[in-house]
Amino acid sequence: MISRIKNIVFGLKQWELILLIILLNFTNNYLFSVISNLFDISLNKGFNYHYTIKEKIVLFVIAAPLIETLLFQYAVIEILKSIKIKLIYCCFLSAFVFASFHLYNIFYFLYAFVGGLLFAFLYVRGKNQKNAILLPLVTHIIYNGIVFISKYYLA
Repeated sequence: MISRIKNIVFGLKQWELILLIILLNFTNNYLFSVISNLFDISLNKGFNYHYTIKEKIVLFVIAAPLIETLLFQYAVIEILKSIKIKLIYCCFLSAFVFASFHLYNIFYFLYAFVGGLLFAFLYVRGKNQKNAILLPLVTHIIYNGIVFISKYYLA
């Protein structure tokens, strides 16, 4: 069963993989929102700083995914691989560091950890192709863009 799922996932085209990860990230968000609501703790960390809409778009939709992809997927995974750590551990450590920088509360940490695993998977999956860093970066930008639009324009 797991081998069949692996074959299907690794057979996906890049755009299909991006859509799958975005859907999994929204599912992850929903599940942790439900769990955090049971404990009366908001999963939404908010973004209520006094920035203009343009500044929020640049920071949240473009800069954060770019910096986080470079730091948490590229740098962490490549550094750990260079010291001969198994790839699976590199991905888990990458996700842990990613989540640690999103430690607003325990539920957000767990939510970010799962998201970090998904982005690490995309980075590793993309290593078989040219411009591997673009797969997690584009996915992260699209995901944050959808969240931004839904939060500020559909609410």
